[in-house]
Amino acid sequence: MEEIRELLAITTKLRAKYGRKFTLDGKLVGDIGEVLAAQKYNIELLPESTSIHDAKEKGTGRLVQIKASMKDNFYFPHESKMPDYFLCVHIHEYGNITTRYNGSGKYVFDNLIDNKIKGDSTGYVFSTKKLIELNQSVDETDRIKIR
Repeated sequence: MEEIRELLAITTKLRAKYGRKFTLDGKLVGDIGEVLAAQKYNIELLPESTSIHDAKEKGTGRLVQIKASMKDNFYFPHESKMPDYFLCVHIHEYGNITTRYNGSGKYVFDNLIDNKIKGDSTGYVFSTKKLIELNQSVDETDRIKIR
């Protein structure tokens, strides 16, 4: 029971420090991923209620949607919510991240269309393997910069 109280106290501190909800209902991984990405990349997190995008790149103003996972799949939204830039990070057990995709959201969406990949009512699921493959084709000038 003490560990649960500690976990809840930690999420309260994180909420106050970063302005994210850090709820324990599945959104926690996404909030953690956004904060870790903001520490690694030259981005500024947008208010949590911002539609489609989670951050903007400092200096360029490019809008970024951040997806984080501790598993081997990432979600990509429908075209109506297609992000300008898409940043996918895998969170490892001890809090470091590995980038799986960093580039244009349109490039990911075009790949879905070209390969006739079907989504469901919420969007599409990409395997880590496919995102890494797509990431290898992204031009360096079309990436969000690391700090």
